[in-house]
Amino acid sequence: MLRRQIIALLAAAAASPAIAKSTGVGTMTRPEKAYAPINSLELYYEIHGTGEPLVMLHGGIGATEMFGPNLDELAKTRQVIIPHMQGHGLTKDINRPYSYPQFADDTAALLDHLNIEKADVLGYSLGAGVAFRLAIQHPAKVRNLISVSGTLRRDGQYPEVVAAFPDMVTNAAEIGAGVAASPMADKYPDIDWTTAFHKMGELETEAWDWTAEASGIESPILLIFADADSISGNHIVSMYQTFDGFQRDASFDGSLRAVSQLAVLPGRTHYDIMETIEVAALVERFLKRTSN
Repeated sequence: MLRRQIIALLAAAAASPAIAKSTGVGTMTRPEKAYAPINSLELYYEIHGTGEPLVMLHGGIGATEMFGPNLDELAKTRQVIIPHMQGHGLTKDINRPYSYPQFADDTAALLDHLNIEKADVLGYSLGAGVAFRLAIQHPAKVRNLISVSGTLRRDGQYPEVVAAFPDMVTNAAEIGAGVAASPMADKYPDIDWTTAFHKMGELETEAWDWTAEASGIESPILLIFADADSISGNHIVSMYQTFDGFQRDASFDGSLRAVSQLAVLPGRTHYDIMETIEVAALVERFLKRTSN
């Protein structure tokens, strides 16, 4: 029963009318919208605002709307670039599975297409995994990395969350039918929701552990979690330790603190962490510090 509740939460988060109608989808910034021919995809992307480039990578099943009001807030001072990953949003699916390394390669190819040598990169949930893979596979392209509710290991999530994804494969048609009747289907009419949930379930059923590779990332990293996240507290500590956090006293002048930073937002979950501008405020402060 608990697994089905988690699956229903994921589907409801994607289909939520409040998210689908979020004011954080370019209402202020009048985004540029285009497609890039990349790795057999016609990859849709949006550019909001002007300034230093910040790539924002969405979570699973949804797309731009997942960033809520944080998008408009960050676009006040940044050139925010939001690609829609394969089979998500306005990027049509092709005949290949969902893959974190492939999504990272697609993102790198988009930066090449836009003639951007290096960018700050923020990823949420699925997008956080893609951001880590981008920093691992294409380190020269990532200036600063911000992970929101991300994980370095599949089993960094609570066991009941891990166990829910095989059921997502089995029940993809039922879950997809529910989303197909939601406002998300009107927003993204070309998505085959059954296929999307089936591929997402398969992606999250495969085991992965990027801890060793991620420990070599040289970009400054900000880890953001909810205090009631789907990522376990033990893994949150382990992730921060991977990036030299929780190792020593910072000294009275802060000179011995880690370059990486950790933030835990109170009163938030994995599914609503983007609903206020709390994330944007943390990101702005982090990027300001690392640019000095």
